[in-house]
Order: sequence, then C-alpha cells, then structure tokens
Amino acid sequence: MRVRAPFIPVSSRSTDARPGGAREVYEMKHGMKWGLRAMILVVVVLAVGAVGILTPIVSNTVEKDVRVDGYAITLTVDGMPTTVAPGDTFRVVATMANNANRPIPAVLRMEVRNPNSTTPGELTVYTGCGAEEVVSSRTLLYYIGWHGPLLAPKGSTFAAGTSVAALETALGSAEYWEMTLHEIEERDPAGYASLISPGTNASAAVRTSPSVVLKVLNYYGMVRAMAGSSGNLLYWVLTMPFADTIVASGDGSQDGFLIEIHTQSRGTFEFKFWAERPDGLGVPNHPYTCGPL
Repeated sequence: MRVRAPFIPVSSRSTDARPGGAREVYEMKHGMKWGLRAMILVVVVLAVGAVGILTPIVSNTVEKDVRVDGYAITLTVDGMPTTVAPGDTFRVVATMANNANRPIPAVLRMEVRNPNSTTPGELTVYTGCGAEEVVSSRTLLYYIGWHGPLLAPKGSTFAAGTSVAALETALGSAEYWEMTLHEIEERDPAGYASLISPGTNASAAVRTSPSVVLKVLNYYGMVRAMAGSSGNLLYWVLTMPFADTIVASGDGSQDGFLIEIHTQSRGTFEFKFWAERPDGLGVPNHPYTCGPL
C-alpha cells in the first residue's frame, strides 16, 4: 500500500528534487530567488569592497602647528627731531637687530612724504651707499645700504678687524652658509658668478677659496685682504662688524646717516622706516650710488 507524502507549499519547502541539492533555492521578500552559492559570492564581493575602502593604519596620527612669532629684524630709530628750522641737518641712527638664528641681509628703507608741498629737492640724504626713488610729487623712497650688510645670527658678534679664519673656526660648519650663498645665486646671478668664476666683484683668491664664509662676506663688501690676493683666511679681515646688531649707514661706519632739510622747505615731513631684504619687490631699478642721494 502506497502512502502519499503530504503536500507542502513551495514557499515553505526547504529542499528541491532537482540536481543542486538541498537548501539551494531561497525565496526572497520580493519574489527573487537566490542560490546559496550566489549569495556566498555576493557576500565575498562585498567583503572585498569593504577592505578596499578601509585603509589600514598601523600608527597613531600626529599633527603639529608651528607659529611664526615676531619679525626677523627689530628696528629702532633715534635722532629724529619733532621740529626743525629750514636749512637744519640731523643724524638718524637706525639700528637693525637680527632675531633669526641665521645670517640675514637687510637694507633700511625710508619713505618721506610731505602732504603740504612738493618733496623732491627739499631734502638730501647723506649716506655711504644707497638709492633715491621718486614715487610722486609728494613722496620719496630712500634705500640706505647696498645689497646688505649681512647681519650675523642672533647672539653672534665679531668686531671689525677680526680675521675670516676666526669666523671660519667659529661659524664655518653651520648649515646656513650654503643657504645664504644660494640666496645670492637666485637674487644676483652675475654677482654669484663673480664669486665662483672670473668676474669683476671678486679676486681669484675669493673664487678659488673653499671657504663659503669668505665668499659670502666678500659679496656683501664686509672683508678686505691685508696682503695682496692671498687665499689665506688669516690675511682677510672684517672691514665692519659682523654682528647681530648693525646701524644702517650704507658704508659700514655704524654712525647712521645725515638728513639735510633745505632752506625752501615748508610744511611737515612724514617719515616711515622699515628693514627689508635686498631681494624685496620694492628695490629700485636704477643702480645704487654712494654719497648724497
């Protein structure tokens, strides 16, 4: 006697008589049927995608901020009178102090404005070397210095007459000399070439010397040879201090510069001072001169 199996609805079946075996067909909510193997494949693909999204990090994250505090050079200005008579002269002592731990070249820049009358021709600046530039009928710019001088790193002072050999011993191994020489190359290719190859700004002793200290200080006009053109650093000496504090004079004299107010001058002169690197955008196009500006 045959016993017939009870009828089981499709939605509740857990087996299938077709090849593929038990539990191979699952009915989803919306009527889609997924094979067990297909579901496993989908799960694996999703897992691989998730691994691609999550980048493995094997350390903690470190973030640091560095704040630049203050200026590289501190400028103080003395000798400016509050009132003058026509024809007066006065001496300005503008002191630049280096706050950086590396040499920095600096030129004193002075803006003079007379809002009440015409400025050009109403005053004269007497300095070692510098430049004058007319901005307008009421405003002038003066540059006290050449392409320097070069201020020594903060805390360093070497008096005029010190040999370059002494500087080489004290500071020659510092990493900043190559940076300073590279700045010369970028700003003044012709002047840089004169330090390395024949030129008009340096002797053969400077060009062939392995001392970057001698090359840099010679470029800034701060050394001279005591005996011919020898490359011996003992015979090269400072013509002015190589120090972290220098008075702007334009010739290394360290006594400031003189301003003459002409007899026809009237009104009020407004002076503004600041120190800037010689590669600043405001450097005049015409050459520097030495003497009255």
